[in-house]
Amino acid sequence: MNNVHISRPNGQQPNAQKRTQSQDQTDLLALIRYRYLSHWPLFVLITILAVAGAFVYLRYATPTYKVSATLLVKEESKKIGESDLLSTLDLFGSDKNIENEMQILSSRTLAESVAKNLHLYGEIYQKGQVRDLLAYDYAPLEFVFLQPEKIKRGYPEKVPMVYDSTHRRVFLYNKAYPLFDTVATPWGKMVIKPRTGIAVPHMPCYLQITDAQQTAQTLLSRLQVSPVSKMATVIKLDYADVAPSRGEAILNELIRVYNDAAIEDKNRVAASTMSFVEERLRIVTRELNQVEKEVERFKTAEGIVDISEQSKLFLESVQENDSKMSEANMQLSVLESIENYVTGKHSSENIVPATLGLTDPVLLELVSKLYEADMEREKLAKTTAENSPVLQALDRQIAKLRPSILENIKSLRSNLTAGKNRLESANGRFMGMLRTVPGKERALLEVSRQQIIKNEIYTFLLQKREETALAYAAAISDSRVVDPAQSAAVPFSPRRLTVIAIAIALGIAFVAALITLKDIMNREIAEKSDIEKATDAPVVAEIMFDDNKESVVIADGKRSMVAEQFRSLRTSLSYIGLNGDNKTLLVTSSISGEGKSFISINLAISLSLIRKKVVLLEFDLRKPMISKMLHVAREPGITNYLVGGTSLSDMLRPVPGNDHLFILPAGVIPPNPTELILNGRLDGMLAKLKTMFDYVIIDTAPVGLVTDARLLAPMTDACLYVVRQDVTPRLHLKMIDELYRNREVGKLNLVFNGVKPRGVAAHSYGYGYGYVEENKNGKSKRFIKNIFNI
Repeated sequence: MNNVHISRPNGQQPNAQKRTQSQDQTDLLALIRYRYLSHWPLFVLITILAVAGAFVYLRYATPTYKVSATLLVKEESKKIGESDLLSTLDLFGSDKNIENEMQILSSRTLAESVAKNLHLYGEIYQKGQVRDLLAYDYAPLEFVFLQPEKIKRGYPEKVPMVYDSTHRRVFLYNKAYPLFDTVATPWGKMVIKPRTGIAVPHMPCYLQITDAQQTAQTLLSRLQVSPVSKMATVIKLDYADVAPSRGEAILNELIRVYNDAAIEDKNRVAASTMSFVEERLRIVTRELNQVEKEVERFKTAEGIVDISEQSKLFLESVQENDSKMSEANMQLSVLESIENYVTGKHSSENIVPATLGLTDPVLLELVSKLYEADMEREKLAKTTAENSPVLQALDRQIAKLRPSILENIKSLRSNLTAGKNRLESANGRFMGMLRTVPGKERALLEVSRQQIIKNEIYTFLLQKREETALAYAAAISDSRVVDPAQSAAVPFSPRRLTVIAIAIALGIAFVAALITLKDIMNREIAEKSDIEKATDAPVVAEIMFDDNKESVVIADGKRSMVAEQFRSLRTSLSYIGLNGDNKTLLVTSSISGEGKSFISINLAISLSLIRKKVVLLEFDLRKPMISKMLHVAREPGITNYLVGGTSLSDMLRPVPGNDHLFILPAGVIPPNPTELILNGRLDGMLAKLKTMFDYVIIDTAPVGLVTDARLLAPMTDACLYVVRQDVTPRLHLKMIDELYRNREVGKLNLVFNGVKPRGVAAHSYGYGYGYVEENKNGKSKRFIKNIFNI
């Protein structure tokens, strides 16, 4: 802390706005060092308490473990004809979108299924002195809620529970419920089952019952689904739980339910295809039986055994064309079924019809995409709102696919119809050739042709039925578990180092906020920086607070800290303009109690110690204090001289014990001090005193209350304006700056009085170096007092 500040040369007005950035940073660091660093023992104490609180929290906080699993999602399923047998059997596989699968994994529907399958609606807790513990691993009972929808919605209900293992019953709200029976409870029907190998706990327990919606929301809030990387199709599942085994069971069950749902979606398509094939088989079987009976009757009636080679050739040609026409008819039927599905004529069926017999890859791909989009929309509609961007995007995709499919169907129907017409024309030509064959043989060929066609269709349908049944039985999910659920060995929350760091940060922030709030709420000047921000008036000295309450703190040979600061102030007088013929110094302040009389007395004594003749004028005519502090008679004095009642020599008194210091007391307190100052006799008195003394120090009334100082300022060479820490109101700094700029009290220089160094500075400032005396009495007490003086 600097004690002396040299005033700037005349004509050079400082400008705070022109400070360099480095100076601002230096000022900021100095402010932080003075405001906060000086209270480091308080920071240390609060930090120790905060760390102790953190350890108490860690002792009783419930640890949370992270359970992780990884799931591989196959984005592209292989089609028939590839080498993999399982992929060949997967006739109804579809492409997977990893983002959609992540939404499905985090859906409420799957969460409710997991909660129901694992019986998470009712769990047993053990009561503790500080916190309750979940008894998941060592719970002696398992509560199976058969009607979870009847559980009252709201906060979890804590039901007092007593397990009577001897009589195999459980008391809930003092009502007995037997084990293994389906019992009616306020929460719907329930079955209570004991868990084997687990002893009955001795501590009090209770059953916490949570409704289905709240349980699902809690499960989803602890679940985090994220892709491993942008390029991979592997999903990472993280779940936070206080019971690691429960977390593992939840993740594993979630994966199982997800795979079952995927397989169920696949089987819905297979079931639709199987139904279509069975219906066609029923019709073709009936037609085939009729044709076979006609052939049998015709051969029996006509006695036909064999036909000629020419007839065989014609028959094979006609059979081939008829087969193609039948295939065309089937394809037209399939196209009509697909068109009905696309146009929504049979809206009750939301499953895609079979596409057997169709070979157009474009149509097959478009139908597959339409079905995939419909399925994705159906899945997402369960978990998201209708105005969801994802659903809207799927609706737009479906709307684009339908016209393309209908246009493709139209083109295929046109091609099939044209091909069918050509086949019918060819058959007409063949039939004309067959007319040359004897009538019986021609008739036999016609009947046999129908038999062969129906037999081929029947064989084709049987083959497709077997393929569909095999695919249905071998349906597998498009995902594979890479790593099953596994919990971490150590809890991830609360993190010991993080909690301790947060506690330390909060402790430091609390103390800093307390100090800052105190400074903000303080209406008085607290720091030197407050002065420097409000005015450009130079601070020539800082005088430390002396708790000895003595009026005189400086003497010959005395080396206290305050005495050294007055010696520094004495040195600064030549820099503020007191030298040579300039020897008159005015001492004033803003209000009473700022220590201007204290500064005047000790500065005068300091000057007298270097053998300078000093006279001290007690010009606070309203409330004189110097004569009382120096134990000198107040009358006769200045007021007596100004009214012509005494001479200068009669009122000039030496200070006892000091041959170089004299005092002019105030005299009788007048009713009109302002008029006395202006009566004309003061100029002559000051001129005479300048010839007699090396320094003339005038202690006058506060400038903020009366005009005495402004009247005396033109008669002086410099002005010391006393500002006291925690006494001078901050609002007076504006007045001080105006006085400095307008030079109403002359060359104004500030003395910051009563400074109380904070924290360690109060203990170490000046001590231990041999330059000042150390007052060992009460030194430790003052150190502690200053540390906590915030």
